[in-house]
Amino acid sequence: MSTAEHIAFTGTGSAYDPETGEALVYGRADTHKVVSIAQYDSHSKRQDFIGRQAEFTFADMHELHEIIDVLTTAQCGYLLLLQCYVDFDNGKLVNAKGDAMKTAEILEVLRLKRKRQTFYDFMGKCEENSIITRDDDGVYYVNPRYHFRGATNNRSVVRTYSTMIKRSYRENKAADLGLIYRMLQFVHFESNALCANPFERDARCIRWFNVKQLAEAIGVHEKTLSKRLPAINVGGVPIVARVKVQGEAGKFVFNPFVFYRSTKEPSALLIAMFNGEAA
Repeated sequence: MSTAEHIAFTGTGSAYDPETGEALVYGRADTHKVVSIAQYDSHSKRQDFIGRQAEFTFADMHELHEIIDVLTTAQCGYLLLLQCYVDFDNGKLVNAKGDAMKTAEILEVLRLKRKRQTFYDFMGKCEENSIITRDDDGVYYVNPRYHFRGATNNRSVVRTYSTMIKRSYRENKAADLGLIYRMLQFVHFESNALCANPFERDARCIRWFNVKQLAEAIGVHEKTLSKRLPAINVGGVPIVARVKVQGEAGKFVFNPFVFYRSTKEPSALLIAMFNGEAA
């Protein structure tokens, strides 16, 4: 069996199976890994889809009710923004330089410098319920039970794309984003639909929410949701689209460029629905 070292990649090589003559490639296991062409193509397509949205955090759908039960709607909006700043693996809140965020920096990003009592009420409620903790050095951490960044095998999570969340916070009220936060428990895996059974594998069995059911699920009045939801946008594109089919009251779908569950590229229809403009 003869081999020829790959010029472009030190530590790799090519070979031929002595029995079948099939071309093979090899590399050191501690520095390389083998992926199929299908996997590579899938990854490339996924990267094309993500683009500037590559930075994301996870929200654990099964645990979010613990937060929603104790925080006000506006406080949920504050947390939605703060979880964009968690560091990999340990949940520490960090700034763009990777340094632990100081209280003054958190006040700045939340735009609460002139509403300090609002901030301390929020942080007090978070610390009281172990949603956010603070160590002896005054460093803040978001509890990874609820929000985290890093690898996971958990399929019951929603990706929240940091760039879009930060932009959303600049363009919307915290209370409106809090309404959105309350919906994260109900995102269907394949379709990004808002429904009563988000873990249903058969798309034909999705129990879509109408506006009344969605309002009841997130604990707000139907009129409040009907009034506020159309105004919650990012870059002029809705964060939640209401899709009306003839004879129906309307169904709701999350913008996949802001929140997304599946590891696959969104369907062409889902992308077209939001025009891709917010990406």
